[in-house]
Amino acid sequence: MPAQVPPEAQSIGRARGRLSASSLTTFQRCQKQWFLNYRIGLRGPLSPHQVMGIEVEEAFVSILMHRAPMLNSIEELSDWLYGLIEQAAKDALANGKSIFEDSMWKEGDFDEFFDLDYVSSMLKNGISLQLEEVKACYEAGGGVCDFDIPAPCWDSPPHFTQPEKANSMVVWKDEPHKFSDSITWQDAWEIARPWVKDPRNPEPQRMYHPEKWAAGECDLVLRWDGKTRIVDIKMGDGKGKFAKSLEGQLNFYAWLWNETHDSKCHGLEGWYLTNGLRKIVEVNPLSTTDYKKIYSEMKSWSTDNKFPLESPCDGEAGGCHWCSVSSVDYQPPNIEMPCEPLSAIPSRVNVKGKLQGAWGPLPNHYGEPVLGAMIQAGDKMVTLEESQPNSYPKMHESPQDDVVITGALPGVWRGQPRLYMDDFSSIEVQSDEDLTRMGMLRTKANVHGVVLSCSKRDGKRADGRPWSMMSFHLWDGERVAEVVAFGSAINGTLLSIKPGNEVKLVSAELGWREGLVQLRIDSRTTRIENKSKA
Repeated sequence: MPAQVPPEAQSIGRARGRLSASSLTTFQRCQKQWFLNYRIGLRGPLSPHQVMGIEVEEAFVSILMHRAPMLNSIEELSDWLYGLIEQAAKDALANGKSIFEDSMWKEGDFDEFFDLDYVSSMLKNGISLQLEEVKACYEAGGGVCDFDIPAPCWDSPPHFTQPEKANSMVVWKDEPHKFSDSITWQDAWEIARPWVKDPRNPEPQRMYHPEKWAAGECDLVLRWDGKTRIVDIKMGDGKGKFAKSLEGQLNFYAWLWNETHDSKCHGLEGWYLTNGLRKIVEVNPLSTTDYKKIYSEMKSWSTDNKFPLESPCDGEAGGCHWCSVSSVDYQPPNIEMPCEPLSAIPSRVNVKGKLQGAWGPLPNHYGEPVLGAMIQAGDKMVTLEESQPNSYPKMHESPQDDVVITGALPGVWRGQPRLYMDDFSSIEVQSDEDLTRMGMLRTKANVHGVVLSCSKRDGKRADGRPWSMMSFHLWDGERVAEVVAFGSAINGTLLSIKPGNEVKLVSAELGWREGLVQLRIDSRTTRIENKSKA
């Protein structure tokens, strides 16, 4: 089964703390780049290649999902497939250019890098690689095609890992392929078609480690010859600084496949669409112990949000930008009352009260299921919640009685104070730590900073409902913090934010992500001032 039921919804927020192929290879390339990208969330401007890497892959997938007509030769099959390229390339170009032009922060000239001929040639190279599989299948007299989770096809309904959450009003075409008594080219195409990420399915189509600390999403899985081969689709030519990450990325998928399936991964390949290169990678994943060790290193990394880094990297690893910055090009703001430096925001508090009312897992504001409870001191009752899934799994094991909670992260949700628990928090029967009165918990912050980066994402939940999230990073001269807004809170003022602007936030809500402060915009109470430097 290539895709599995996710342990949390992940409609908006992707759990940054989970080990993934991209976080692993970034960590192995440059740990400081990993910290700023995956802990702080600091990214660069959107480039045409980032957009088209996704669009070209989806266009290639859309062709693979077609069911072939009756054909008499590999040449006829090739001609039919190549006939699908032009429209797929046009759609990819149109979608990619629209996404790029609509993005909040971008860099590069889209038309300088991509045109119809270039995109069409990449799709043709990808199809040629798949035709090699079809030819091998035909010459072998067929192969395995009966799977619990079949290869997605436009003529068959999509497979939902959570069908109860899917939009039941949509009716899907369902016309099964009829196999001939002896192998035909039409049969060979149908048998050799790989599992791919179905674009009709808004769910995460990932593999999830049973213990929830690792996840991965394959581009393409070949299974027709009775062996599992995982393929990663690349838009490049197999050269450059990032090419060396392919081995680590694919072997992570192999390990995760072996951890989550009864079958084993037999082969790994990278398909490079620019030149049609099929790069074979030896199946040699690290052990579970080794991957867990890397994950533990990530979890124990400092949560200091100072920027620039005290010891920037040399910028040679590939993809390094913020991690190699030794000085910021912008002048820091003059912070005056009522604003305060980011360093003044309290990060950990200790409170005493009666623990009661355990609940969950239930969705938080990211749609991720977390455990919760209530803690009461006098007439003041505050919600206690995991800062993210599985960050404090022993919450319900604590005694429902008088306790001291240490190292909790203070915040607010929908106007009510909330305490968030993570790996650095604990629930004790007694403690000598200095306590904060429950009625004095800090839930808001007034900050003033320069915008370093900004982005906006839109998508659909499993039931088809849309979601939107915008984020930007504020730098106050010493530290950097992420600011997020969801749905209706994304207004014209926020959408006009650009890097270099000075932004002042009054009454931003306190939240936390990976132990780092995350400020949230409340459309009712947060006041935003956006001052352009231009």
